[in-house]
Amino acid sequence: MVLLNKNKKISVSVFCGAQKGKTNDYYDLAHKTGELLAKNKIRLVYGAGGTGLMGAVAYGVLENGGAIYGVTTKVIAAFEAPIKGTKTKIVCDIQKRKRTFIDNSDAFIVLPGGFGTFDELFDLLVGKEIINKHKEVVPNSKLSETRPIILVNHNNFFKSFEALVDSLIKTGFISKGHKNMYKIVSTPEEAIKLIKKNRKKII
Repeated sequence: MVLLNKNKKISVSVFCGAQKGKTNDYYDLAHKTGELLAKNKIRLVYGAGGTGLMGAVAYGVLENGGAIYGVTTKVIAAFEAPIKGTKTKIVCDIQKRKRTFIDNSDAFIVLPGGFGTFDELFDLLVGKEIINKHKEVVPNSKLSETRPIILVNHNNFFKSFEALVDSLIKTGFISKGHKNMYKIVSTPEEAIKLIKKNRKKII
């Protein structure tokens, strides 16, 4: 078990699907991620829903005594109700929701998911790209190189994403250096290890 220093309190956004996926291992992966966050005293920041992998992460945290900060909109809350008893912030729209994730997180873990998950991932990457090129304009941003973006490549879920990135590099639309903006791991345990490795920088 990888445990962070008990005196260090950090928050991590987890982006993942509101659906469970076709096989139970995706749910188990998300639940394990939540369990690890709680046992490492890391606060979960997430989309506030109780369904699919989002719900699995949240219940993994709650069942192990962890802290949660959910962020959603009125529209989304109407069909993805927040879990009762958890701290939840209701914001005006999707853009504000994503901004709130970033403003309240020290690191980002991306699990399998659908369009919403990839929207959140690409929003992080575009933000980090701009900030890394223009640090003088947005100093001390939460998306600086010290704030890791970690993709958990369960069942090679992000293989197609990597193929897309390689294609963009090959065709000259991004550089090889863009791959340094994120890390790919195989398990949530590895994600926690990366966060632990960066804890002095991100706290």
